[in-house]
Amino acid sequence: MGLDRFVYWKKNKPTKAQLRTVLEDYLGGIGRVDLRKNWLLATLPGKASFPFRRIKGFEKHDPFVDHYKGRWFEVYVDSKSIDVITRQQDEFTSNVAKGFAELAARFWGGKHEEPL
Repeated sequence: MGLDRFVYWKKNKPTKAQLRTVLEDYLGGIGRVDLRKNWLLATLPGKASFPFRRIKGFEKHDPFVDHYKGRWFEVYVDSKSIDVITRQQDEFTSNVAKGFAELAARFWGGKHEEPL
């Protein structure tokens, strides 16, 4: 399941190049940003984690226990908004993506809609 975090622009709206630059600087060298046709791919280091995996009773709920899963999120860009998407990502990756959506909304005066 993916989570979409939309940011809708009012007056100011960033270009795709500006979003890429800000995302690279936001990650501060801990990740990589690749530019696609109409979206950005932010890849983060490490394996997905489950913070409750060592808590008795939660071990079997670890969604990443049987396989390695990389960390990444996507930023889709159009003329009126961006969509910052995580697809079945761990808590760390989801919070990094959420932080980027909030940062973009705050800096460019957009409206941020967090998923329910």
